[in-house]
Amino acid sequence: MKYQMDHLFYQMENFGKSYDFRPNYHDGFIIGAHIHEFSEIIYIIEGDAEVIINGKTLYLKDNDLIFIPPNYIHQYKMGNAKLYCAVFSNDYIPLFFNALGNHRLNCKPINVAEHKDFILKLFNLDNSSPLLTSGYLNILCNIVIENSDFDQSIVSDGILYQKVITYILQHFTEDLNLKEVAKIFGYNEKYLSYTLHKLTGINFRKLISLYRVIKAKELLSRTKEDISSIALACGFSAINTFNRTFKEFTGLTPTEFKKHGVKKNNK
Repeated sequence: MKYQMDHLFYQMENFGKSYDFRPNYHDGFIIGAHIHEFSEIIYIIEGDAEVIINGKTLYLKDNDLIFIPPNYIHQYKMGNAKLYCAVFSNDYIPLFFNALGNHRLNCKPINVAEHKDFILKLFNLDNSSPLLTSGYLNILCNIVIENSDFDQSIVSDGILYQKVITYILQHFTEDLNLKEVAKIFGYNEKYLSYTLHKLTGINFRKLISLYRVIKAKELLSRTKEDISSIALACGFSAINTFNRTFKEFTGLTPTEFKKHGVKKNNK
């Protein structure tokens, strides 16, 4: 269950921000299937890596780069590969999406050995100069376009999933139910249930609970509010339900988690 929490937190992190660019270095990297509204780039410094995008397995090696547009379901099995990964908001690259038009990028590894110095400079940027970061990202997008294939764009389960997840992220503290959410987006309830379960491995009700627990962990770690108030703020109507659900996902009660966090911060 912690595995699911980690990759769903990753989805929540890459949502609803402007001019957000977050590059990170990894020595080995494993994350389960997820989807988000940001774009993502992976650059393999050395080693072998496996990326699964929209169900298609791709293999990367030294100096390979892959660009993952928003709303593509993807996961990583990087083993011992040394790599850079950057996730960034799409307001950096509007011209890229204009260039795509009604076409859909076919993700594939691109060997960028001849651009290595440029790529390394890109991954050492931050959010301090959005104009500079935008320039680098647009040059990279031009490289991607020149070395990629495209299909006609189609509505996919990934788009459905992202729409629903975005709605859940905005309303998970409310009394959500599958029937109402399916009606809002015009989908058959059984189809929506099947699709969400296929992509997350858990049912709709548990998915809502998972996001509530992730939010509760955040509040328990950074506020002095009492546990009952936090439970209500996260959408739990009863403290017993909150305690039981929190322990199911984390292995700790909210009280144990809060004490652990206090001890950790006081070290």
